[in-house]
Amino acid sequence: MKQFIHKTISFSMALIVLFSSFSFTVNQHICGGEIANTTFFIDADNCGMDMNVCENNSSEKQTSFDKEPCCKDVSTVIQGNDNNQQAQQFKLDFPFLEFVSTFVYTTIVRFQDSIEIFSYAMYKPPLVYKNIQTLFQVFRI
Repeated sequence: MKQFIHKTISFSMALIVLFSSFSFTVNQHICGGEIANTTFFIDADNCGMDMNVCENNSSEKQTSFDKEPCCKDVSTVIQGNDNNQQAQQFKLDFPFLEFVSTFVYTTIVRFQDSIEIFSYAMYKPPLVYKNIQTLFQVFRI
């Protein structure tokens, strides 16, 4: 259970980091003041109407310069977080590596001879059938 919770939390934190740094574009096609189509990453499809001019019910005669287009495309770019902290580089210099290698080598060589394999380490003692201390009445205090 603990391992499942740990994996779930790790996966959710990875998704949070991924989506917080993820940038995307939302494209909308607005026709007559209403949203006709919304898409992500690609251009929105047209509604099929002419993009030139809306039909106006007013009796005034307007020139084509005064008329507003009926449809318009709106693109919204949502920027992700690019300020994620990068892992710090651990730079090893030569004196440090020389010290570590010398220390490891001397430690291994120094204690290699002192490690002995005892032949009695795997020896199992015989089973005790009688309690010898009570049999001889020897009680050490």
